[in-house]
Amino acid sequence: MRQLLAAIAALLLFSPVLAFAQGYDVIKSERSESFRLPYTASNQDDDSPFVYTFDESKQPSWILLIQNNMSYVPSNDSKTVIRIQEPAPSEKYIEIVTFGGDSKRYWVAVNTPEAGYGRMYDNRENGWTTEGPITVTHGENSGLTVTNGKRIVLDRLNLDGFAVSSIAVYGSDGETPVASAYAGDIGFEILFGSFSESPVYYVPIGVTLGVGGLIAALLIFKKRKPD
Repeated sequence: MRQLLAAIAALLLFSPVLAFAQGYDVIKSERSESFRLPYTASNQDDDSPFVYTFDESKQPSWILLIQNNMSYVPSNDSKTVIRIQEPAPSEKYIEIVTFGGDSKRYWVAVNTPEAGYGRMYDNRENGWTTEGPITVTHGENSGLTVTNGKRIVLDRLNLDGFAVSSIAVYGSDGETPVASAYAGDIGFEILFGSFSESPVYYVPIGVTLGVGGLIAALLIFKKRKPD
């Protein structure tokens, strides 16, 4: 029994923290934090959004991955609004909006005290995809970069720094149906700290080395192959 308890204690000590609260699961580790929301988050009103608040703000450099697996009501007005917010009383936030229906409209907006609210990118037809996660990246020296799940749509926008304190999600703002989604979920994962020490940082390097090794092997095989 003591050995079993010791094994459980060791597992809890060295594994990421896993918690279940308010219908969503949270996974925390030293350099990342993730959570997943059911489709009902997209049916919240703008005056009562679902808000996930981090224990500590993530800054100055971070990467947010958004995997949208929502099944939307068949209407071009159905949507999910995602607001990445700084700690109060800051008015600065980043807004990502993914629409359903046939349009799959997609926009990226920012709100700053100096310039107010402005859309930096707005594509009204097939604007986003589920081929890959939507990526929102902020670098201390490189600014804000956003993808649509396949390619970069906003590159190196200077926000004079950005600290992620919370993420708000809703879908109804008076212009949409009562429900925007009827099934699925949406997942969020934020990576922070020193990216060079994260396994994710080495994925592109691993892919490059793997492809390079394959090409080298094919060339050697070709040279050895008799005419």
